[in-house]
Amino acid sequence: MTTKNLLLIEDDLILGESLVQRFEIEGVAVTWCRRLVDAQLQIARPWGAVVSDVRLPDGLASEWFTQLAAPVRRVPWFFLTGYGSVNDAVSAMQAGAREYLTKPFDIEKLVTLVLDALASGSRTTAAAVLGISPAMRRVEDLVRKLARQKTSVLVMGESGVGKEVAAQMIHSLDERSKTGAFVPVNCAAVPEAMMEAEFFGYEKGAFTGSQRAHKGFVERADGGTLFLDEVGDLPPSMQAKLLRVLQERCFFRLGSERTTHSDFRIVAATNRDLYADMLAGKFREDLFYRLAVIRIEIPPLRDRPEDIRWLTELILQQITAEQGIPIRMSEMFLRDLMARNWRGNVRELRAYLEQAVVMSDEGELTTPVVDTGSASGVQTSTTFPAGILPSLSAVVEDAERMHIRKALSQCESSVGKTADLLGISRKTLWEKMKRLAISV
Repeated sequence: MTTKNLLLIEDDLILGESLVQRFEIEGVAVTWCRRLVDAQLQIARPWGAVVSDVRLPDGLASEWFTQLAAPVRRVPWFFLTGYGSVNDAVSAMQAGAREYLTKPFDIEKLVTLVLDALASGSRTTAAAVLGISPAMRRVEDLVRKLARQKTSVLVMGESGVGKEVAAQMIHSLDERSKTGAFVPVNCAAVPEAMMEAEFFGYEKGAFTGSQRAHKGFVERADGGTLFLDEVGDLPPSMQAKLLRVLQERCFFRLGSERTTHSDFRIVAATNRDLYADMLAGKFREDLFYRLAVIRIEIPPLRDRPEDIRWLTELILQQITAEQGIPIRMSEMFLRDLMARNWRGNVRELRAYLEQAVVMSDEGELTTPVVDTGSASGVQTSTTFPAGILPSLSAVVEDAERMHIRKALSQCESSVGKTADLLGISRKTLWEKMKRLAISV
C-alpha cells in the first residue's frame, strides 16, 4: 500500500503553510517541521516523501541528508534552495536526493513531482537490489515483471555493470524456479572442444577419460535458470545445438541414445552489440530472436552517479562483515569516488574499495588510493587505448567534461557562477554534471 504521508522541513511560515494546504488538498498527510532538530526526531517514521529547505536556522538539511543511512536516503527527497545554496543542493543530489528546485519555484511542479513519487512509493521505498538511480529502478521494475513470466531474457551492458546480479534477481523472484538451481556459464571460458560435453553432459565411457556419467549445464538447470554470460562468444556449431535445445527442451548426452528433457528459463548476457553481430553474420538470427524476447540494457556506472555512494556503502558493509572490523569513510574519499570514470564499473569499484581498505589505517578511508594501473582515474581527460580511434561522441564528451571542470575551478566551484560563465542555465549545467559524473 502506498504511503501518502509527507515530511515537510521548512522554516518560512508563509511558504510552509501554503505547501501544507496544497498537499492536504491532494489527500497527502503532512507533518511540518520548522527546525532541523525537529525533523531529526521524525525521520525514523516510514515517509512516502520528504520536502526540505536546504538552509534551516539550526543547520544544513543537505549536509544532514548525506549522513543519513542508505535506506532513509532511498525515500524520495526534494530540496528547496535559494540561489546561494545551490552547491549544497547539488551535493545532496549526488548523495541520492530526487530533485531540487530553486526559489522562487512553481508549487504545482513540486506537487506533481511529489505525487508521482508517492504514487510509486511502494517501489521506491522498497529495499533496492540493483541500484537507487532512476535508470536502475526502471531496470528493477522490469526484472520484477519478467520474474512472473518464463520468457527468455537478454541482458546487455558493459563488463562489470551487474548483468549476472540482474539474472540472479530474475531467478530468485521466479516462484516456478524454487526447486531448480541458478546455473551460471561463462561461454568465453569453456574450450570449444569441450563445449558439447559441458553443456549436455556425457555417459560413462563416452570418450577417453570419461570414467563416470556427468550432468551438463542444461540438465543441471532443470526447473531453474540457465545463465549464459558472454553468449556472443559461442561458436557457430554450438549456437545451432543450443537453438535446438531451446526449441525442443530435450537433448542427448554424449554417448547416449535416449533423450533427456530439461525445463528451464534461459537468461543470456553480453557486453557486445549482439544485434550488430547478427547483421554481420557472426551470430545466428534465429537464436538471437529466441534469446532476446525481452532485452534489458544496464547502463554503465558513470551514467548513474547516484548509485556510486549506495554501492560503496553496500560493498563496505560486505567487507566489514568479512573482515570483522568497522570501516569509516570520509567525505573527501567519497568525493574522489564520485569524480572517477569507473570504466570497469561495479567490478572495478569493488576492487578499488578492497585495495583502499587494505591500505587504510585502522579502517579509516580518508584519502584517495594512488592509482596503479586503474582504468578510472579522476576525470580530467580520457586516455583512449593506443591504436583505437574513439567515437566522435566520446571525444566530444571528454572535451565537455574538461571544459566544465576548468570553469568550475575558475569559479571556485560555484555552480551559479560557472553556469553564467558558460552561458547556460544552472539546471542545464547540473544535468551535464550529472551525466558526465562531475562532482563539485
